[in-house]
Amino acid sequence: MITEIIKKISSSDVNKLIFTLFCLLIATDLSIFLNIPILREVLGVVFFTTVPGFLILSLLPLHKIKFLKKIVLTFALSIAFLMFFGLGLNFLYLVNIKPFTLVPLLVSLNLIILALMLISFKKNKNLTFDQLFNWEMNLENKSISLAIFPILLPILAIIGTFLMNKMEYNFIILVMLFLIPIYVACLLIFKNKAHHSTYPLAIWLISLALLLLNGLTSNHIFGIDVHHEYAVFNITFSQAFWDVVTNASNAYYLCTSITILPTIYAVLSNINGEYIFKTIYAFIGSLVPLVAYLTFNKYFKKDKAFLAALLIVFQNFFILSLGCTRQLVALLFFFLAVFILFDKEISDKSRKILLIISVWAMIISHYSTAYVALTLLLPIILLPFLKSLVPYLKNLKNKKINFQNFDVIVLIFAFMVVWYGVFAGIQLAAGSGSMEQISSSAASGITADSRDASVLAIFGIGVKSLPNLMSIIANDLVFFAIFLGLLGITLKFKYYRKKMDFGFILGIYLFILLLILFIIVPMVSKLYGAPRIFLQSLIFLAPAFIIGLDEVAKLLRKVNLSYVLIFVLLVSLFSCSTYLQYYFYGTPYSPHYDSNGKLRGEYFIYDQEIMGAQWLNNSKIDQKIYTDGIGHQRLMLGGIQFNNISQQLFLDNKTIPHGYIYEWNVNIKKGIVYTQLEEEENITNFRNLFIGKFIIYDNGYSRIWD
Repeated sequence: MITEIIKKISSSDVNKLIFTLFCLLIATDLSIFLNIPILREVLGVVFFTTVPGFLILSLLPLHKIKFLKKIVLTFALSIAFLMFFGLGLNFLYLVNIKPFTLVPLLVSLNLIILALMLISFKKNKNLTFDQLFNWEMNLENKSISLAIFPILLPILAIIGTFLMNKMEYNFIILVMLFLIPIYVACLLIFKNKAHHSTYPLAIWLISLALLLLNGLTSNHIFGIDVHHEYAVFNITFSQAFWDVVTNASNAYYLCTSITILPTIYAVLSNINGEYIFKTIYAFIGSLVPLVAYLTFNKYFKKDKAFLAALLIVFQNFFILSLGCTRQLVALLFFFLAVFILFDKEISDKSRKILLIISVWAMIISHYSTAYVALTLLLPIILLPFLKSLVPYLKNLKNKKINFQNFDVIVLIFAFMVVWYGVFAGIQLAAGSGSMEQISSSAASGITADSRDASVLAIFGIGVKSLPNLMSIIANDLVFFAIFLGLLGITLKFKYYRKKMDFGFILGIYLFILLLILFIIVPMVSKLYGAPRIFLQSLIFLAPAFIIGLDEVAKLLRKVNLSYVLIFVLLVSLFSCSTYLQYYFYGTPYSPHYDSNGKLRGEYFIYDQEIMGAQWLNNSKIDQKIYTDGIGHQRLMLGGIQFNNISQQLFLDNKTIPHGYIYEWNVNIKKGIVYTQLEEEENITNFRNLFIGKFIIYDNGYSRIWD
């Protein structure tokens, strides 16, 4: 019966599909205008995250590319469309009609989508649905259970975090975490029975489960940077306008991925802003390793491509990446640009269009990610031109310069000039300022204070405990496997050149060089963060990880040993990235399933903490509010402007004659203050700061002194 339904849909004409989409548009509009519960939330997100991208994709000659690639491109193009549409709408209406209120936003979206439907119908009227989407559905006597099982993982993440938040019951979360490596092992053991669609489905659902685990912990947003991101979203949402003039000095505000994009979702779906950051961004993030899988599948079999993508999923920074959502969106478009650049199924014209859209979307999403990406992508894009210069250098005959991709470069640079010149000058200034800091500290040599702690940990510097040492060893083994892969590619260059694009191999070398610079050059890792750049580099370096362990297996003349080595290293990395080694060692640490975990104390936000901040905000304060290095997150969620908050009180340890002191849960119940992030001290060392002050508010979880 299901097969018959699928065949019917596949054989449907495009005019029926367009009519169905038109009906869905009407249903979505009605659910939004009538504010129908559940329907508005679901259709408001699902329709506008799929249909615009599908319609744009249908206008390009991409009918022959595989179904999965079209699905990923559909989601990514829809997200890019919403950001660029929001930008255009913002400057079309300006402040005369607030663009991000319901009527102008929905009417404008409807007009554009209807226009895209009409154009798509005229262009594709002779095609059927399966021709348009290259739909294939043949189970080939493969195991359905292997494909269905990972659906359980996000469900367990949702149930587990709910029980942990309400009752501090962690069993469901632990079951989910144990099931992930067990499922991966089953996929490898029974790979002959796995349908080809199982691997990408598994990657997506494992990613989504881990991101939801992080996002849904606490009733509030969870992380560090995300609090500033949420604050700039609130400004845009409350003003219903992207006020680039007033906020020109705020680099966060100029990232459309955390201002315009969530504002559109909030207006259309009426979902609480915090849950947009906790759930919708979890879905966006889950696409990142899926794009990586599609890229790796060009060079490896599906099982090895799956394992390479897991190296991205099992990174601690990826699992916690909802704490930095602007980078997560930019990372999606960077990975997408790499995928598009090397995918041979995409025609040259379509490749250029999609590449330009991806790079532009990355630029307006996050400046730092874009700087790194463009530095490394531009030499690869210019490779045909650089190769054509070789005859000139060698004084050979038949000299002809290849200007392929110059149109792409020109459009990228033209967009950068407009974006950074007109709108986001502060982002360019931030990049220039970072370069100045790096240059001024270059003569200082390798010192601990000029290196990110994660870089020092590679060399065993700053080991705090046995579980911490285990994490360092697991990560160092991954780095070593990547180094072996690089060595294998170098020694067998001709062999790997036949298997991989030269541009992709160049990308591996460029990212290795960049990681070396992160270690050698002072301040680089401190300013950008080594885990961030390493996660970004894995679109090129994850294949080197697989190659390295393949080469070890070949050297030992046991080819299948590579699967064992890869699995063992991945599971070791996974257990450390989810802090399971701390759990088994008996040290409370995890923010997700340890009620007394160190990280849970830092990041978990209670409603009562925000109530204290709201009370202070409602009191129409006219003085500075002082807190420790983490308390500002609670104050910002309570509506207090960041420029009215000082985090220097405990760091300076100097008494203040005027101003309020805000204490939060860990300060009160554990007697701990954070002089700065990850630097904790006993509050008794700072009792002098409270002399002459009195408690004016106390709800047990937050306390205010005046």
